[in-house]
Amino acid sequence: MALGEQRSPVVVGHVGIEVSSVDRSKKFYKTLFEALGFKVIMDTQEGFALSNGSVSLWISGVPESRVRRRAPTGEEFVVADHLAFLVHSREAVYGIERQMKRKGFVPLFPCEEHPEFEAGYHAVSFCDPDNYVIEVYTRSKLT
Repeated sequence: MALGEQRSPVVVGHVGIEVSSVDRSKKFYKTLFEALGFKVIMDTQEGFALSNGSVSLWISGVPESRVRRRAPTGEEFVVADHLAFLVHSREAVYGIERQMKRKGFVPLFPCEEHPEFEAGYHAVSFCDPDNYVIEVYTRSKLT
């Protein structure tokens, strides 16, 4: 048996993201992840965390960024440095886009189908204040 082949499949438990300003990033991440059903589980001056009970996202401020990102242009074959969250339906993807727009966040890539990935793949992507890309997507063939 391989190391990852225990009684359940390997899943992501948590993700950590360094940001240049915790205060500036809070509105973005709370708006997006609370719309995805996450709850705040920690909130301090140094950072905050959100969880949906299965996966948690830890946002931490750093005195000096180790990485500086530019927003993708749309010309990339794959935006390699991003997080993508799978939701249950196309309506959920479009709902996230509406919620984020209501709070003043403009999509990097608006909601649309991406048949180049597979038929039925609908996604919306946003850049956080440090240009980290967060995608919300669904697939017709959820597995």
